[in-house]
Amino acid sequence: MARSTVQWTTYQLVKMKNQINFDLPFQRRYVRRKDRSWQSLLMHTVLTDGYIPNLLVWKNGDSLESNSRSKTKNIYYAVDCLQRLNTLFLFIDDGFALTDDIPLVGEQSVSGLKFSGLPEDLQQAVMGYSFAVTIFDESYSLEDVEEIFYRVNQTKPLSDIEQSQVLLGEDNRSVLKHITDSALFRNVNFTKADLEGYVDRKTAVQVIALLSGRDMSFSGKDMKLYMREIGKSPIDTKIVAEIEKLSEYMMEGFQDWTSKMFKSLKKSVVPSLFITARKANEMDLPAAGFGQWAQKFLIDEYDKDSEFGETLSRKTANKEVIQRRTDLMVQSMESFANAVAQSN
Repeated sequence: MARSTVQWTTYQLVKMKNQINFDLPFQRRYVRRKDRSWQSLLMHTVLTDGYIPNLLVWKNGDSLESNSRSKTKNIYYAVDCLQRLNTLFLFIDDGFALTDDIPLVGEQSVSGLKFSGLPEDLQQAVMGYSFAVTIFDESYSLEDVEEIFYRVNQTKPLSDIEQSQVLLGEDNRSVLKHITDSALFRNVNFTKADLEGYVDRKTAVQVIALLSGRDMSFSGKDMKLYMREIGKSPIDTKIVAEIEKLSEYMMEGFQDWTSKMFKSLKKSVVPSLFITARKANEMDLPAAGFGQWAQKFLIDEYDKDSEFGETLSRKTANKEVIQRRTDLMVQSMESFANAVAQSN
């Protein structure tokens, strides 16, 4: 079996559009049609002459029917390139505008622009982009290219937090690792799958967002935008220092907790727990007292059907739910702290 790799520019691909067939029986539909974030990042890669993996096509000997004596036009069946090529063609046809948060191209802003709205030099950059195209010839059978498609697409999709790691930069990733290596985070009930998927780091970013007063949801989209934003500069050292201080304060209060009790500490509680610990510090509640309150509220008297319990069972990433969860925890801790102060 033979294959070759050639370079085709966008201009060439557009001229060959009727020669590209997307209808192989194993192909997915165009699932990125409404994913403007993905579409925009792909086109940003094109605009900045970045790396795009090889387009895989199959030239099995089929050709377009023609009554003229012009050169035969081969049909190229898309093996692995449907999402990329459809996005490319759609953008050139002004089928979507780049997202508002798309990075600069050099020093030029392209946010919100369709292809026709791009400056001429950037339109030329798009049309001149060179794609590496691997062509499988007629010695490959349909079953062969189906197997290629299957193997190429075996990679497990990256979660939002895994995709966003690169947006943070090396220094900020080191800060998150430092936070999640603390005794508190090591005792939170993160599963092996959570740790492999960086859910602990995602939780640390949520803590940073709440302590920084960020008004946002914890949805994948908002988290990715926030990580891109904070990735442009070092994470605030004052917030990092406060997280370290509050982590030590809480672990001092939890020193008598059993592993079973820590397993009862839900991941979604952790960001709000830091806000509650900050308030407890402001009220001069001793660490032991904070530990007593946390055990009572989060474990001993926890009721999944209570108002607080409901904030943990549904829409846990919703901004209003996060705020309500935090408010309920702070209010309960304040009542506990005031009762302790009155008894002394």
